[in-house]
Amino acid sequence: MRARSTVLACGILMSFGAPAWADAIDGTWCAEKDSRQITIQGSSASFPGGQKISGDYTRHSFAYEVPPPLANAGQKMDMRLLGETVLRAITISADGQTRSEPELWRRCEQTS
Repeated sequence: MRARSTVLACGILMSFGAPAWADAIDGTWCAEKDSRQITIQGSSASFPGGQKISGDYTRHSFAYEVPPPLANAGQKMDMRLLGETVLRAITISADGQTRSEPELWRRCEQTS
């Protein structure tokens, strides 16, 4: 009985130390350094002007080719979830040789 209690207690303690993953990357994201915004919903995404794109989606990442007329058109944007409210984005050149410095995006605040 004592061994069973010890195993149960260890299991509970280990669950508190596990990294916290956000549920999914789906939602509206805003770049920290400028006014860029994207809404991700599964393998589809849209921009404030109404432009829609498709991308490579997993629950914790989204990658797409930046469409014209947006800055960096033709390059690949790779977004990876870091937590519930933050993701890291890297722009990769069309030839795959150059990567930008990582930048942070946050879930946009909801206003009503």
